[in-house]
Amino acid sequence: MRSLDRRALLAGLATLPMAGPARAALPEGRLGKLVASYPDHLADVIEDMLVWRDGARMAIGADRPPRGFEEMLRSATIADQLRQTYERGPPAGAPPRDQSPGRLRNTAFFVKMYGDCTKGAVTPRMRPVAWLPRTTRQMVQLTEVNGVATRMESIVGQLDRLPDRLKAFLVPSAGTYNCRAVADTGVASMHGYGAAIDINVAHSDYWAWANRRGAIAYRNRIPFEIVEIFEAADFIWGGKWYHFDTMHFEYRPEMFA
Repeated sequence: MRSLDRRALLAGLATLPMAGPARAALPEGRLGKLVASYPDHLADVIEDMLVWRDGARMAIGADRPPRGFEEMLRSATIADQLRQTYERGPPAGAPPRDQSPGRLRNTAFFVKMYGDCTKGAVTPRMRPVAWLPRTTRQMVQLTEVNGVATRMESIVGQLDRLPDRLKAFLVPSAGTYNCRAVADTGVASMHGYGAAIDINVAHSDYWAWANRRGAIAYRNRIPFEIVEIFEAADFIWGGKWYHFDTMHFEYRPEMFA
């Protein structure tokens, strides 16, 4: 990454006014973290362009005017994608309003990396992974891009050694690959790239299921012993989102502090 270009870009991002957590200035080093997180795909940042290893360039979007969180959910730039930081460790409490690190996703970025599932470009690079083979016979499908399937095998090995009281939250998995959009935004789901997994729905909570008026009342039943295994492999957890989705984990190494 060219240091002068990067400093200029960060300075520009820092001037963007943000209303609430989604509008905080881009944390120092996030562009470098992005490139380092996907070494097979990304090469550099030059001014406001993300440079891919195949020579393609993609606008980061630092020069766009400030926008509200709901608008960014539906049309996030790469800069928007990096505005919130995911913190490892036990949650300190209910996330503040609109603090949902990882929900802001630039569709073009992930389609280029994993393929467009609507055009059949994702499934050729997926393979089956046995989900908790000591406990069940379920198989799940995950992408081999970025070593996601291999990472999941390591996660599974650790999860399968957990006590039975914890496995109840995991089995059966609610699935991995699903070529669909996120219900409330219309944006492609990480499940459509084969880079996400949902655990047992029966013990999970989802913000849209809650009876709510005004602010969303946070709810979670997933023990952190499960979450920390996923986090160690650079999967973020939807239970740390204001728009909580406690069954959901997705591979997002660029999001971590």
